Amino acid sequence: MSRQVFGPVPSRRLGFSLGVDPIPRKYCNFDCIYCQVGKTDRTETERKSFFDPEDILREVIEHLHDATQVDVITFSGSGEPTLNQDLGWMLREVKKRTDTALAVITNSSLLSREDVCNDLLAADIVLPSLDAAREETFRRINRPDPSISIESIVTGLHTFRKIYKGKIWLEIMFAKGINNTADELQHIREVIGSIPLEKVQLNTIMRPAPEQQAKALDVSELVTISETLGGPCEVICGFDKRSEGLGIDDWVAGLLATLARRAMTLDDVARATGVPTEEARKRLQRLEAQKVLRTVHQGNSLFYVLNEN
Repeated sequence: MSRQVFGPVPSRRLGFSLGVDPIPRKYCNFDCIYCQVGKTDRTETERKSFFDPEDILREVIEHLHDATQVDVITFSGSGEPTLNQDLGWMLREVKKRTDTALAVITNSSLLSREDVCNDLLAADIVLPSLDAAREETFRRINRPDPSISIESIVTGLHTFRKIYKGKIWLEIMFAKGINNTADELQHIREVIGSIPLEKVQLNTIMRPAPEQQAKALDVSELVTISETLGGPCEVICGFDKRSEGLGIDDWVAGLLATLARRAMTLDDVARATGVPTEEARKRLQRLEAQKVLRTVHQGNSLFYVLNEN
């Protein structure tokens, strides 16, 4: 059986999210400078079947049965989820078995494809990205496969909006000095103003990134950008819910499954597992002493990541 379901984990955007990772690590058509999973050694554009979708379906149902709180089931993870050709089947089958909301986080690269759009129709929320509206900036921040252009992405967003009846929450990830200039913001404003969107969520680099050029903005800068862009913009805030505590074995297993896909701060770990902060710190220190984990500084925050050495 696959092990592609993890969490629930605290999400600044979605609450407690049960993660479904339908893609092998870094099978992606982008190589974003800020990606917390790391560099993409080779961009990929072919949709494939990577794991047995029935195994993933069983995993989702098992996790839902065991979890005390799940706000949303989110297909995302180690690469671009729409590159999995079984995505539509999995979404439809999960939807038959639960009333929990389904979300898909995508880099928007394949929304110009009819098969991808049809797959996403089963989701309740689609969270696409648009980090730039100019080709030069798009290639600088997202470093896409040569076959993908910003024009095709914008066209895809327009096409998908016409047929999709669910909610679209567009995310813009800002990197200081790259896509937050006045000229860049004007181009982005024109694009988002032409597409009916329920939310436009403004984000910045919060977790360790593979490139030093990926610098975070201050919250005050994001607030100013929100005012400049107008419309349904919001700055993504911190997460303040708490989950139930887990037994130590389950706690470690769940933590490692999550860290395989995203770095976490001490506060993230405490919130995700319901363990008091000091107890979580002691457990993390033990795992670090065992060389299971290591720490990485990003800005003023300390993140725990898997020790892959």
